[in-house]
Amino acid sequence: MAMNYSIVHDSRIGGREVNQDRVAWLAAGDALVMVVADGMGGHLQGEVAAQLAVDVVIDRFRRASGARIHDPAAFLTEALTDAHRTIVRYAAECSLPSHIAPRTTCIACLVQDGHASWAHAGDSRLYLIHAHGEGTGRVARTRDHSLVQRLLDAGTISHAEAAGHPLRHRVFSCLGGDMPPHIEVSVAVPLRAGDLIALCTDGAWSPLGDRLAAELNLPLTVTVPRLLDVAEAAAGPDSDNLTLIALHWEGDGTDGRKDAEPRTQVGDSELERAVAELRRRNPHVSRGVSS
Repeated sequence: MAMNYSIVHDSRIGGREVNQDRVAWLAAGDALVMVVADGMGGHLQGEVAAQLAVDVVIDRFRRASGARIHDPAAFLTEALTDAHRTIVRYAAECSLPSHIAPRTTCIACLVQDGHASWAHAGDSRLYLIHAHGEGTGRVARTRDHSLVQRLLDAGTISHAEAAGHPLRHRVFSCLGGDMPPHIEVSVAVPLRAGDLIALCTDGAWSPLGDRLAAELNLPLTVTVPRLLDVAEAAAGPDSDNLTLIALHWEGDGTDGRKDAEPRTQVGDSELERAVAELRRRNPHVSRGVSS
């Protein structure tokens, strides 16, 4: 069965000097993958860590395309683990101090057989908004791997206090660094025609709160950039980088699209040189065609 869907993405630098967010997606055969990574501030070359993360996930999917992925959870776990090891290897090859070596959060989603599966490390989020049936309007989202989420779970702070908490950017899982990441993987969730899936960095969801899922609607070409406009304005001049990619699932059908080229955000020249050097040393890391 062919897939019928549309995807729109946007990314903004916000009030920062460098955009450390990266976003990519690739469809091949009857499956597709989307990935968002947010290079962590306070560490060297966060944009390199984020780019390596999306490169590795996209590359593993490309190499698996043409054959059905029998275990989506295992595929996603292995892809993020491989990305973590690639970032650690890059830091070692560049002799970067471990306490400030590149790190990134990451969220990746695989759609196959009319089901979505996802995995994440950190506080980049996935939202699934059901459009029809008994669960109409229901929103599912990933749980942040953050200190603030732990405080919320313990009942120590309220949601209102979480929004402005001074440690809201502190995460306990990421790709890169000395500690192996905690990678949380979903079960495969069946999709209904009209469902929406959104992946985003904390710069996009934090200023919006529940509005992101409530106001994400069709046409995505309008609402995706508008939501980033609203989030950036709400965050003010010190806005973080903001990235959002959204998929509208229209179901399986013979008139579905079969895109075979990835859409990948392009980094600056310094990033390109750094990633090119790593690829020269590790030929298994590859990059898709930029949009």
